[in-house]
Amino acid sequence: MAASKLNFNFLLLSFLASLLIPEISLCDHSRQPKRHVAMFIFGDSIFDAGNDNYINLSVSYRANYWPYGETFFHFPTGRFTNGRLIVDFIATNIVQPFVPPYLQPGINFTNGVNFASGGAGVFPKTDPKVISLGMQLSNFKNVANSMEEQLGDKEANKRLSQAVYATCVGGNDYSYFVHNYPNATQLEQDEFVKNLVGNLTDFVKELYNLGARKFAILNVGPRGCLPAIRQSKELRGDECEEGSLEMIKKHNSAASKAIKELESKLSGFKYSILDFYTILYDMIKHPKAYGFKESRYSCCGHGMYNAAHCGIEPYTLCKNPSEYLFFDGWHPTEHGYRILADLFWNGKPSIAAPYNLRQLFDLESTPSFYQKIMKFPMMNNFP
Repeated sequence: MAASKLNFNFLLLSFLASLLIPEISLCDHSRQPKRHVAMFIFGDSIFDAGNDNYINLSVSYRANYWPYGETFFHFPTGRFTNGRLIVDFIATNIVQPFVPPYLQPGINFTNGVNFASGGAGVFPKTDPKVISLGMQLSNFKNVANSMEEQLGDKEANKRLSQAVYATCVGGNDYSYFVHNYPNATQLEQDEFVKNLVGNLTDFVKELYNLGARKFAILNVGPRGCLPAIRQSKELRGDECEEGSLEMIKKHNSAASKAIKELESKLSGFKYSILDFYTILYDMIKHPKAYGFKESRYSCCGHGMYNAAHCGIEPYTLCKNPSEYLFFDGWHPTEHGYRILADLFWNGKPSIAAPYNLRQLFDLESTPSFYQKIMKFPMMNNFP
């Protein structure tokens, strides 16, 4: 209890500092990177800016209908929230347009490309209907080849090496495992974590071999505490689904160690691990400290915690989404994403390590010619 209170107090002080110190405000462009830096974005619905709009999916898989997008864009864009995402706020902070989804017609790659897909996992089997991490890597290879053809080897490699590669993935894989293997032994759980971390590490190495040098990796969030999970399990009070939380904590610890090892093996490799789990968990448990009135119920949906089927009748919509941590049962509101982005941009080492995002964007990188033909060994092992 004492350790939990100390952790909460530290996070609260970090958050308040981000609001009070002018030079670290997301609106302060004086802290933008020293040079133009593109973003290449991979992952799931936390980062998806609309790729799922262009896939033949059922409506429950998409976010291209009202009231998604109502607060900022005033129309649905395919983002799984009422406005902007973490990556949108980061783009604003470096004074660049929002990074477009890969499947959007007519895009260019001047500021990067967003490959993320809502529902995606590290393993293709997690959800074959969406764009898995391996498929996102293949799409990136297409972009890298196009850059080489249009810009030439030297300029393409310069842009690829200076870019920041942001990834948020893994939560859907743990949902898949817990749902399909409810009676898994401890050994089977540990093997799943090991395989998932191994595949994620292989993905990072593949990007490195293609020219990437700077990586921003959100660890897996506290999925067992989300309103949708709590509603499906009919959990009361502050209860969370503990099974997935324990696996995810092991995953985050192992992934952090694996990425740190890559730094010692790969020349020029730089990274930031962003502690999505700890920050979001703290926001759920102490919403008022972050300016929210509600963290158990979502703004849009129906059911016990208003956490199912946002935008699909019957559903209810709150009057002021900024008072809620969650917009639907799975995803934070724009206000929640703004706070997360601010903390990751300016965070202390307990929040973003060994660099925060501002520092990572400022780092120089040495171009290295990428290889056109790479293997991406997705193990796809399920107990």
